[in-house]
Amino acid sequence: MFASLASSRNLLDDVARTFDASSLSAEAALRAVDELGAIRRVVDGMLAKTAKRIEETHAHVRAGERNAATLVARTIGVGTGEVRAAIETASKLERLPATDAAVRGGRLSARAAQMIAETATANPAAEAKLLASAQGGLVSLRDACVGARAEVEDHATRAKRQRTLREWHSWTDTDGMIAGRYRFTPEVGGRIIAAIEAQKQRIFRAHKSGTHESLAAYAADAVESFILGNTFDVPVVASKGVNAVVHVVVDHGALVRGGTADGEVCEIPGVGPVDVAWVKELLGSAFVTAVVKKGKDILTVAHLGRHVPAEVMTALVVSGRECDVDACHQRGYLERDHVHEHARGGSTSFANLCWLCYAHHRLKSGGWQLGPPDPATRKRKLRPPPARAA
Repeated sequence: MFASLASSRNLLDDVARTFDASSLSAEAALRAVDELGAIRRVVDGMLAKTAKRIEETHAHVRAGERNAATLVARTIGVGTGEVRAAIETASKLERLPATDAAVRGGRLSARAAQMIAETATANPAAEAKLLASAQGGLVSLRDACVGARAEVEDHATRAKRQRTLREWHSWTDTDGMIAGRYRFTPEVGGRIIAAIEAQKQRIFRAHKSGTHESLAAYAADAVESFILGNTFDVPVVASKGVNAVVHVVVDHGALVRGGTADGEVCEIPGVGPVDVAWVKELLGSAFVTAVVKKGKDILTVAHLGRHVPAEVMTALVVSGRECDVDACHQRGYLERDHVHEHARGGSTSFANLCWLCYAHHRLKSGGWQLGPPDPATRKRKLRPPPARAA
């Protein structure tokens, strides 16, 4: 084995010495990323299994380290938490042969393997579906993981477990900035996100200079204004009356029954499942709009003019609020657009409206064309203008 590892390393050393990324064509650069990505995924999988073995054999004690994660982290130059997560994933993969095979084959990144291992351990029946979702990227996989956990956990148990996982961590980064990580339950987090989004838009609109900063910067300003007070000449909404809307999609039967049955949903789009009892308690409050899936079909409402009716706008919001271009999971500042231009006869309907991020909206305005929606994901391929297709 060590002869093979040494030979592989020597071969990579030879490639690295002559590697010149600046000489690659666009097609060659894409192919190089594919090949290098596969190599990295395979190596990450082997490192995780080896770190687990160091822990099992207590090899770290011989090296004078307090645990295996610390030893491996120092050796390969990463954070201890990253190694600890890799060891936990390697342990779970012993009971998930399909996922383990995907890791050995270089088809899963370390992060994707961790997400699938954690979720499939709680819901083994979802393993195949999670592996398929991983092909769409980490955002698609994350959404699939949320759904898979909800399938095998009742709301009361889920709420109690999630409550114990709430956290807020802060630290100073290498630039001296205060950075952090947080976790909130979906019910609380959904409201916080909506409040920050509303305040972010107020700050953005009140910006007087000719240049604009990133939306992430305005979100940071929004949090600052909530905690420290009005420092941006923008009204800060009092916490007891948040002027923001949280959309909740709930099946009528679930709302009447007080809980979801198989195939029913009660969720905040883009956040995840929430408790039906919580929705019933908050119906009518200023910050919740419930879209009940019974009666008028909001997905088929159309309008002859350019104006988007409230029902269609609600359908767009609860459809996921994500860029509709295939493989793009941008959920920040999105622009609503007609797939087939209204000026050329395109209807103002849910089927002919989409969300586009700034970059893809600019391409479409430049002549790129949206293909038909995927039946399962509603995502569309963005194709170059006919003149450039060749």
